[in-house]
Amino acid sequence: MLIALVVLNALYLICSLLFNAELLNMAGADIPLRKLEVLETYSQILAATSMCLLVWRICYRRYQGKGRVLWVWLGASTLVVTPLTWWFQGAAPDWVAEQFPGSLRVSSLYAYVTKKGLLYDSLTIPQIPYKAYKDQGEGKAFIANLGVLMSVQGSYVERIDRNFQGFSAAVFRGYTVRNGDALYERLQETVVPSISDISRAYAQLEGFRAGGISGSEWRPIKWPNAGDDLGYQPTIDEYARSINPGVRTRDALANTTEVRHMAKTKLGPLYVKGMNLLATREQYQAYLPGIADNMAYDVAHTDIHGAEGLNVLKNMWFIPFSLLSGLFFGGISLVVLIISGVEALRSLPGRIRFVRPVAVISIVMLPLVVGNAIVDNPGYRDAFRSLGKQPVVLATVFHWAMSSEAMLYNITRPLLKAE
Repeated sequence: MLIALVVLNALYLICSLLFNAELLNMAGADIPLRKLEVLETYSQILAATSMCLLVWRICYRRYQGKGRVLWVWLGASTLVVTPLTWWFQGAAPDWVAEQFPGSLRVSSLYAYVTKKGLLYDSLTIPQIPYKAYKDQGEGKAFIANLGVLMSVQGSYVERIDRNFQGFSAAVFRGYTVRNGDALYERLQETVVPSISDISRAYAQLEGFRAGGISGSEWRPIKWPNAGDDLGYQPTIDEYARSINPGVRTRDALANTTEVRHMAKTKLGPLYVKGMNLLATREQYQAYLPGIADNMAYDVAHTDIHGAEGLNVLKNMWFIPFSLLSGLFFGGISLVVLIISGVEALRSLPGRIRFVRPVAVISIVMLPLVVGNAIVDNPGYRDAFRSLGKQPVVLATVFHWAMSSEAMLYNITRPLLKAE
């Protein structure tokens, strides 16, 4: 049974390393809430597995050779530990996010925009060599933990706070330039088909009107005052019936109030006032600066206590806390493997009572000895220094975590490529 536990620990450690490396790979993206829920399930499975393996080992050591008593304890401990770990791993991040004070929510929003700027090369933090390590463990760990860093080490946040909307506009200009083709495709996929549907419905209504057929009357939508919401989403037929009779061309139809309302509803900040909804790819490039300004305005006016603020918060904090949790449970598994290896050599001279503390100290010290090129850089210490009111202990923990994550990612990357 001891051999089986060692093998399971080794398999768990490999799966944990791969999951953490994949989390670091995903740190550079906006993760939809549904995807976050899937990742959360994986982290729950790994956490529950780690705790079960630990408890099983304790039960085995205590009740070894007692037959039925051992199996009863194994079953009982599994029934208790598994749901508790599963619940805690799933509920704790949500509870923590909901309890976050406003200042941390604002810092997370700033970090959200900063991350986009770093990823799309529209922003550089002075003297931090992020580009040089962008595809290595150091860069992955830095971008993954940026939300925590900017929340607990506030000096860089103060610089952004002076003109956050201007800062966001500069970041999103780089974003729109890099993603211009994708933004144009979104226009083609979401708006142009609806224009065609409205055009067909309108042409049919015009034909009925010309023939004097009843039921084709003009029914204008009662538009609200500027800045107010309509309160409902009109259907294709309602849009078509609201358009003034007599429109003869597709371009004129695309320029009506009804079609523009539909486009603005579907595109959100990607809609620019007065834009040609039937623009060619080349013509569309002229709207990218306006789209960037819209995105910056939206971000700057995000309700940090609403659903969007919670989404940003989870994006910026879920991965670092999942990585930290993975390091903790992976560390437990590694200590167990080290102890098992030493126990297998008990025939050698010497005692093994110091194995546990030595194993723990080694796991803690090794990342600090190896270091992290970004964390050790003077520019990092300047941008993310403590202002005296941030939780220094939390910052220290995540500095250690960044070194560990970078080291483990660089080790695991060949396995990811092989996979």
